Amino acid sequence: MHKTIGNWDEFRDNWSGPRNFRIEPAMLPLDFAFPALDRIVDEVRADAEASIKSGRKSSKLDLEQDSPEAFRRRPLAEVMDGPFALAHFDIGRFDRKGDFLDGFGEQVLDRWETLLRDNGYSWERAYPIIFISGKGSSTNYHMDFSHVLAWQVYGNKRFCGLAEPDRWANRDVRVTYTPGLFEKPVAIREEDSVCYDMRPGDKLWNVLLTPHWVEAGDEAAMSINISMGGLRLHGALSPNEDELENYRAANPATAPARIKRSYTRSG
Repeated sequence: MHKTIGNWDEFRDNWSGPRNFRIEPAMLPLDFAFPALDRIVDEVRADAEASIKSGRKSSKLDLEQDSPEAFRRRPLAEVMDGPFALAHFDIGRFDRKGDFLDGFGEQVLDRWETLLRDNGYSWERAYPIIFISGKGSSTNYHMDFSHVLAWQVYGNKRFCGLAEPDRWANRDVRVTYTPGLFEKPVAIREEDSVCYDMRPGDKLWNVLLTPHWVEAGDEAAMSINISMGGLRLHGALSPNEDELENYRAANPATAPARIKRSYTRSG
């Protein structure tokens, strides 16, 4: 069930599902000179919009902030040696002169969007997210309302999806998905999973509204995930997003809300 694609013809054949896949590095020549991970952790955790969670392994996504002020006060060396889950969904605020993502939008996001356009894609939203996991930490079982290009930058993570996503999350589950209430079935076995060991430089495509979970190794690890919503190939949505949009149209009061985010450079 593992798949690695190496060209845009293969990408167009597989991007809409049902399973995730790894991407050959040469196909996506995205690069950026990131500073040391401890500097990134220190700057991200200081920002008021950072998401700070425990990173504890569980059967479902942890939505509770984990004493953010206490986490910000802890010595950095102590933070880097323990479990935590640190994320930021508006990293354009760090893309300004002298900050750790200075030039990221131009060097990475613009390049990625150009590649997509050149290969027949359009979209409604595209924004990168930083995910940093302390050693032994986990982003538990969940789904995303976007397609995601996951780019491993520091450390190692194990990115797990399912061989048969529809078996565990059918159409009715997908269109009514509520983060935090979605629990990993106890019946899922190792052989039901499709897991990729992600090392620095690796890139993986995660399909919208497919169950997955991510576990860090024995050191802190960081990935940049570029979230793509309303993604269309020659005007057509993926099957999962098309059924979600149809459900939203028919059930506006109860359907999951649309995500409204963008990448805004701080200048």
